Amino acid sequence: MSAVIELSQLSKVYEPTPRWMRVFARSHLTESVRALDSVNLAVHAGEICAIVGPNGAGKTTMFRILVGLTTATGGSATVMGLDAERDSERIRQIVGWMPAEDRSLLMRATCRENLHMHGRLQGMPAKLLAERIPYALEQVNLVAQADSVVAGLSAGMKARLRLARALLPGPRALILDEPTGAVDPIAAHGLLELITELVERERLAVLISSHRLEEIEALQSHALLMDRGRVKYDGDLEDLRREWDHPELELVTADHGAAATIADDLRARGLDVAVDDLSVRCRLGGKHRVGAVLAGLGPLADSIEHVREIPMPLRDLIARVYTTGGSK
Repeated sequence: MSAVIELSQLSKVYEPTPRWMRVFARSHLTESVRALDSVNLAVHAGEICAIVGPNGAGKTTMFRILVGLTTATGGSATVMGLDAERDSERIRQIVGWMPAEDRSLLMRATCRENLHMHGRLQGMPAKLLAERIPYALEQVNLVAQADSVVAGLSAGMKARLRLARALLPGPRALILDEPTGAVDPIAAHGLLELITELVERERLAVLISSHRLEEIEALQSHALLMDRGRVKYDGDLEDLRREWDHPELELVTADHGAAATIADDLRARGLDVAVDDLSVRCRLGGKHRVGAVLAGLGPLADSIEHVREIPMPLRDLIARVYTTGGSK
C-alpha cells in the first residue's frame, strides 16, 4: 500500500541573509543552517506519526515544505503522489493544516464565518462550503457554537475550531502543529481522542507534533525523533521501549533491616540502588532482569512483601535515545 505522505532524502538549508537585506529582515542568518538533513518518512492511511524533538529540530520546516510555504533544498516530499513544490496548490486542497496558534482565527467573527472565509481562501465553491461547514462543526462538537463569536470561546473550543478548519476541504491527510499547546490537560485529552476517532473513521494520514510527551505516548503512534534536522529514531514507540527501556524495580520489604540488607546485596551486584523507608529501588538493564535479580536474593526474598516493575518515563526514554546517538 502506497504512503499518503512520503519524504525521500528531504533536506533544507537556510542560507545567510544578504548584507543589503539584513536591515529589512526581522531576523537574519550569518551562516548556513541545515534545518532538515536527508529525512525519510512514510505515513499511510489510518496512521498517526508523531514528530518529536526540541525547538530547532526541523518539525515546523518539514510541515511548511509539505504545505508549500517553503521549498526543499534537496530530496522530495509528496502527498497522495503530488509533489510538494510543483503541486502545492493542489496539495493544500487535500491536506488539512492546523497551526499551533490562534492568530489565524478572526476573533470578532463567528465560527461559521471563520470557516466560510478560510474555505473561500482555499478556493472551495460556495455550494460545497454550505455542505462542509455543518459537517466540520459536527465532527468537532461545535454545532451549538456555530454562531458564537470566537473571542468568547474557551481555548479548547478554539483548538477544535482550528481542527474543523483543517477538516473543511475533506482532506486525506492532516498536519497538526502542536494542536494541544494552548489548552488545558482535560481539553487536550478530549481533542486527542477526537483526532484518534477521526483517523480511524476517515482513514486519514496524520502528522502531529507536540511537546507533551504523555500525549504522544497516549496516541500509541509511529514516532519520528528529530534533532537539528536529523532523524534519531523512526519506528513504533513500543519498539522504542523494547530497545531502550531500562525499567526500575521496586521491592517493598517487611522491615528496615531487610531493606538495608537487600540494598547491600544489589549494590554488590553492580546495581544502582536507592532506599526510601521500606522500599528498595534499582534500575534494571543489560544482564539484570527481574527474575534474575529476585533469584539472586535467595532467602532474602522471603522478606519482600511487594514487587513492582516501573517502566522508564517516556521523557527519560527519549532523552536516552538523544544522548546515546539513536538507533537510526
